[in-house]
Amino acid sequence: MEELLQPRHPMDKHHQAQLQTLQQLPESQRHEMARLFRLGNATYRYQQQAVGEVTEEDYRHWLEGLPERMRRAVEREGFEKAKTSLGLRRHALERRDMGYSAFMQSILSPEDWAFEQQQVRSNDRA
Repeated sequence: MEELLQPRHPMDKHHQAQLQTLQQLPESQRHEMARLFRLGNATYRYQQQAVGEVTEEDYRHWLEGLPERMRRAVEREGFEKAKTSLGLRRHALERRDMGYSAFMQSILSPEDWAFEQQQVRSNDRA
């Protein structure tokens, strides 16, 4: 099972839960679920790079690009609440040249990367 989860979740308790879930699935469903876990694990690892790194300057820059209604709502919540937002984290990382796509491509297998790109293209068409 271990080989199905590369990249693995960096937190052991979550990795073990993923392994247990895969073991309980019928063989015919394991590979698809394992792919979803791998994609989630890679995304989690990307987002963790921003923990503690999001600044108020990142926040202000991010606010400028939000639609007005959303910006007002986020401003009401304030920086402290917003700094855990996945959108703001990604914005901060990309401002530091740590792009999501480049990171994902570097950590995923070529097959998983191709699947990820196919999903992005499908969502863009929808």
